[in-house]
Amino acid sequence: MIRRELYLKRIEMYVGRNEVKLITGVRRCGKTVIIKQLIEEMKESGIPEENILYLNFESLLYTYFNEAAGLREMLAEFLASIRGHVYVFLDELRDIPGWAGVLAELMQQHDCEFFVISSNSHLFYDGFARELGYRYVRIEVFPLVFSEYLDFVRQDEAMKELSQEALFQDYLRRGSMPAVYGMNCSEEARDTYLKDLYHAILLKDVVQCNKLRDISHIDKIMNYILEHIGETFSPKALKDHVREQGVTISVDTVYSFLNALMGAGLIYRVPRYDIKNDKKLETQEKYYICDLGMRNAAYGSAELSLKAAMENVLFMELLSRGFRVYVGKQGRYQVDFMAVKQEDRTYLNCCETVDSKETAKEAFTPLVKIRDNYFKMVLSMDPETKINKGGIINFPLIQFLIQS
Repeated sequence: MIRRELYLKRIEMYVGRNEVKLITGVRRCGKTVIIKQLIEEMKESGIPEENILYLNFESLLYTYFNEAAGLREMLAEFLASIRGHVYVFLDELRDIPGWAGVLAELMQQHDCEFFVISSNSHLFYDGFARELGYRYVRIEVFPLVFSEYLDFVRQDEAMKELSQEALFQDYLRRGSMPAVYGMNCSEEARDTYLKDLYHAILLKDVVQCNKLRDISHIDKIMNYILEHIGETFSPKALKDHVREQGVTISVDTVYSFLNALMGAGLIYRVPRYDIKNDKKLETQEKYYICDLGMRNAAYGSAELSLKAAMENVLFMELLSRGFRVYVGKQGRYQVDFMAVKQEDRTYLNCCETVDSKETAKEAFTPLVKIRDNYFKMVLSMDPETKINKGGIINFPLIQFLIQS
């Protein structure tokens, strides 16, 4: 177990404030562990244990709380029995209609604050923000980025002997789910865990939470996405792919499945952005999966290219650093990522190496064509930093990931 300081600090910023803290992220990415680490810090800082209330709604004890009235009654009884300020953690809170109104009411009646942990954005129904009086902050937790992976494997004496390049390849293979690195088991058992997790997310957080009926298309849609990581395509391409397999569905149905998959945190859509005309585009997006380990275990029949894997890792890194991410379009050229934070932006291209003229041209030319003054960089597996004639840096991807 490691301390995930990035998320602890983000949550701690809001402790003591009159806002509901919404901690979201894909199932088993480490949300509960982070919350329990936060609770231990609270206790060490002098907050009495009785003033910290942690309820796990995946426990059978709380399965019958599926209506707002029952949730209100239970929490009100707890709060009435405790003196002083109470910190209430609701882990995997169920999709209870009106839950937001219950928390807003209790915050007015009692000296308390709430932390809501959820694996599915379906919890956030239309109007929940209004019911909370817009007093909330959302903090998304992602699976392990490469620097966190290194913190895990440094506890293994055998792994300490490996080079950074070998560790990176291990990270691409095993993925970024924290539990994988606490498992002392065979590769086959690890893959079984990841397959089971993948299917649990599909069942619980995609199908059940969204009340989907005809689910025969999900595997076909996911297989297409997992095979085309790092490539731009449209929902129509997905519709045509499913039709080629003998099933006719509409583009609207494809969108509904994609939204459900994204709501579960399993995949992410990256829209294109027209750099020259400074506007977001509505077609030809890219999609990435939250964890390459699940992709490898669930869809191991087709090996992912190194460039696509590098893009997936870099995309998740940028999300964890708080960037909004787009695919850049500059005329007929495309930039892998335009990372935006506040008024600043950075353009990034990935490639395996710039040692050949052909790959160097593919990596640098789209960046050279961009005429603004924002930072531009190529990230590759090359071990040394180089600068091309246009003044654009080629920087080692591994070092970029480590220097978080």
